[in-house]
Amino acid sequence: MTSGRLLTGWLLLLLATGPVAAAPYHHHLLVAQRDHGGNGGISLDEAVAQARQRYNGKVLSAETTRVDGRKVHHIRILTHDGRVKRIQVDGGTGKNNKRKR
Repeated sequence: MTSGRLLTGWLLLLLATGPVAAAPYHHHLLVAQRDHGGNGGISLDEAVAQARQRYNGKVLSAETTRVDGRKVHHIRILTHDGRVKRIQVDGGTGKNNKRKR
């Protein structure tokens, strides 16, 4: 009888923690990639496609940040000649920003 209660207790605990364990992992890059420009402008996916087409290379990383309240997409591309291009795209206009060094 004790083992039956123990088993029931474990099952209830498993059922109670299941939704927490199954919650999606929200990494900032994953969330940024789902940003589809809902407030106008250009999405991260669109900015990546433009950068890939322009530089004809492999995308190493892409993320969206806010700078002074504006969306800025940061994209790193490995070109075929082995160079890494760092691109910043204004999320509102879709234009490339000059990278400050």
